[in-house]
Amino acid sequence: MEALEKLINQYYDNIFSYLFHKVGNMELAEDLTQEVFLRLVNTLSRYRPTGKFSNYVFTIAVNAANDYFRKNKQLIQEDLNSLSIDAGIDIEEIFIEQEQYRYLKAAMKKLPDMQKDTILLRYFHKMKIKDIAKITGTNPSTVKSRISQGLSKLKILLLEVESD
Repeated sequence: MEALEKLINQYYDNIFSYLFHKVGNMELAEDLTQEVFLRLVNTLSRYRPTGKFSNYVFTIAVNAANDYFRKNKQLIQEDLNSLSIDAGIDIEEIFIEQEQYRYLKAAMKKLPDMQKDTILLRYFHKMKIKDIAKITGTNPSTVKSRISQGLSKLKILLLEVESD
């Protein structure tokens, strides 16, 4: 039980962050994060240490999110992030940052899942290309291609969103 607690403490924040960016809903991300750790417990006996353990955990997270979307086949409604305003914060700057974040989220949702996943893992979770390849079950050149194509599409989508 202590080992499980260590695993949760070590990976919870990163898994939750990935899932939150993927689904765009805090409660759903929490539920899926719990599902990831349940799956981890149930499959741990089958784990073979051929690579990084974090890749194994992220593979479970990617699969849990994909399974959810496959089962529900509907878009996740975005939750409005609550904004706490402290003294001394420039409200206009916060508004601009939130607008940019909304543009990015809207554009990311339009990307194909595989491009979205590789971009999230690479830039939001600072993973190496080879680790992303293991998680997604592809080769590194495919990961690089998906990132390149995804970033190109993202740039076009962001320009379209900002011009609206």
